[in-house]
Amino acid sequence: MAGHITMSRRTLLMSAAALGAGAQEADRSDALFEALDLAREDLAEVKTALERGDMAAARSALARHFRTRTGPRWHVDPAHPPQDASSADMRVADMALKHTFTSVGIEHTFGDTIDWAFNPTTQPGSPHAADHEWTWQFNRHSAWSALARAYNKTGDKRYGTELARQIADWIRTNPPPEGRALNSPYSRWRTIEAGIRMFGSWPEVFHRMLRSPDVFPDHVLLAMVDCMRRHAEYLDRFPTGGNWLCMEANGQYHVGVLFPEFKASSGWRERSLSRLRREIDAQVYPDGAQIELTPGYHNVSLRNFVGALRLAQLNGLPLPEGYQAGLERMYDLNLRAMSPDRDVPPFNDSWHVDVPEVLADGLRLFPKRTDWEWIATNGKSGRRPEVTSLTFPYAGWAVMRSGWTRDARFLMMECGPFGYGHQHEDKLSFVLHAFGERLVYDAGSYAYDASDMRRYVLSARGHNVIHVDGMEQNRRGGPRSGYVVKEPVAMVWTTDAHYDFAAGTYGRLPDEAWGKDRKRGIVHTRRVLFVKPNWWIVCDTLEPGDTEERLYESTFHLDADDAAVDPETLAVTTRRSGPQLAIIPLKQPGLQVRIVSGQTEPVLQGWLPRAHGRTGADPRPCVCCSLKAPGPAHLMYVFAPHPGNVPCPISRVSAAEVSGALVGARIEPQRGRAAIYALMSDGTVRFTGHDGRIARFDAPR
Repeated sequence: MAGHITMSRRTLLMSAAALGAGAQEADRSDALFEALDLAREDLAEVKTALERGDMAAARSALARHFRTRTGPRWHVDPAHPPQDASSADMRVADMALKHTFTSVGIEHTFGDTIDWAFNPTTQPGSPHAADHEWTWQFNRHSAWSALARAYNKTGDKRYGTELARQIADWIRTNPPPEGRALNSPYSRWRTIEAGIRMFGSWPEVFHRMLRSPDVFPDHVLLAMVDCMRRHAEYLDRFPTGGNWLCMEANGQYHVGVLFPEFKASSGWRERSLSRLRREIDAQVYPDGAQIELTPGYHNVSLRNFVGALRLAQLNGLPLPEGYQAGLERMYDLNLRAMSPDRDVPPFNDSWHVDVPEVLADGLRLFPKRTDWEWIATNGKSGRRPEVTSLTFPYAGWAVMRSGWTRDARFLMMECGPFGYGHQHEDKLSFVLHAFGERLVYDAGSYAYDASDMRRYVLSARGHNVIHVDGMEQNRRGGPRSGYVVKEPVAMVWTTDAHYDFAAGTYGRLPDEAWGKDRKRGIVHTRRVLFVKPNWWIVCDTLEPGDTEERLYESTFHLDADDAAVDPETLAVTTRRSGPQLAIIPLKQPGLQVRIVSGQTEPVLQGWLPRAHGRTGADPRPCVCCSLKAPGPAHLMYVFAPHPGNVPCPISRVSAAEVSGALVGARIEPQRGRAAIYALMSDGTVRFTGHDGRIARFDAPR
């Protein structure tokens, strides 16, 4: 029939999709303009266009407003974005052109269409353990920042065009959840990602691409602005807690500052700053430690507190009273807990902390901290810190150090609460450094996946603690609020010019149980004495609460290629290049010492994970000291580090008769007078040093 038009099913579907997309775009435009404060003088042109019903002109005027405005300020000037793409940025950008992305160290290539909810680790036949962080962290959009920097540096339109295409696609296919926060697997709107995007990749991309309409067209620009509005609304409605809340509130504050054109922006700023200010008090103990007791996440919270502060300062906006003062304690923790290699021990799910870099950043806010300056400049300016050994009374950390140089002797022990998040079963564990090397390590962190290695680093097996009849520490299962203390923890601490002494217990508090069945009544007490400046005595007491024979096993993880046990003395010596460590136990009937490395059965033992949030671990020797004994039992060891080219400073450890002592040990140096260590029946320690000086240390409470 004349004039009859036939259409294929594919054409009909495409037309319907186009109409639906157009309607959706119109709905979003309406919501965007309804959210604007059209009483603002700088939006007069937009208001006029809307009043005459010219939506196209309104959109054009609004885009022009954003492209030409000179404030609020961001850390990058849109008129002159820096050409600062690194070689790593260029590699990431080039891969993004091919739809190849790396998340949590695992690479995946998409086809023409990017599935933003995809997770290669959960696919059938995946060589990786399931790790839901892949999807979550992929949706932080770090590759977009690389694409923007690559475009700024080269002017190559491929980078800008692909970036705009991906932004538009993500916004179109990933609307925010309705009525609730979606923090479940495969979510593109986990609340911390929503916050991270808003203070990270999105404002960075927005300001770098703002003056490039040829590759960053108006419809993408306005879609991005509108989506940032919806991010702020989402974050405003669904706050969480801990370091998550810091990221969420920081992201919300960024939107409120950078887009004052929205009617709700002042409320976003006020509520997010109020949350951040409240969290500085709620999350940070008086000793400066963030309540998760995880140095890496301590600095995540710190960076987010500071991120909001810096944006406020950049734009001349007020901050709540006391906001900045609380941050000094957080910066200072990095100094006070710093190991000689200028890191902070990776307790719980932590990672490498570049302390000089962190303190250099802190100096911008606290320029009078000359002790930070000394660390940040490697001693070239500033003042050497005065205090060496110290404790964090609320975190329960005891730090013993011989000085502030990179070859100082250093031990840090944990005696504190489980922590609000990212916890490991590691109470009374410690790390040890000497002569520029880490010698005793903590398992650190691993990918947040479902692997046996992940379970290993969470468990007591990955730490330097005691196991009873195969049972490990087990504090999990209680309310998170119960893992935060209101008062300093029960531990003993003494420091002077000659000795540091710390002692704590596991098993006395209600949540301190053992094994899967959560057995209670077994108490482990650890006493650590630093005989300055060279060596330590570690004494463990096990009180089972009954007279049954039990198997006690201690594990000490050595950062060495190998280690050997002397069959006569049971002393352990490392085999590594550079500084060495000797662990010399006090021999007693039934004591056995062996080295385990790279073990998978019956339990994982003797592994060092390679990096936080990543898969892979390498074998390392783990010293396993075991003793079967009824009733209370005691294990004592001397930890004696020494440079590789000189002998161990301790030649022999043997039993000594001391009246009224549960444990007596004679510690003989290579030359000179022996020292005597005595654990008395009342739980106190008496130590007679090589110089004849007698010191006494209290029993744990």
